Amino acid sequence: MNIKHTTITCPHCGHPMHIDLDYSEGDQDYFEDCANCCSPIHLNMHINALSRKLELGVSADDEQLY
Repeated sequence: MNIKHTTITCPHCGHPMHIDLDYSEGDQDYFEDCANCCSPIHLNMHINALSRKLELGVSADDEQLY
């Protein structure tokens, strides 16, 4: 299995959170709840084939478009 252990910071409350990223299925876009404040965290995982790195975007996903 292709799993990477990392720590992120909740964009809502600032609490550090340990997560496991399974990149065996390629690019992923999903939500995970913060263990501290229970707010949803939007995670966007991308495997950059050129640099051979795993890129992770973390956001509150509460941006409003007008």
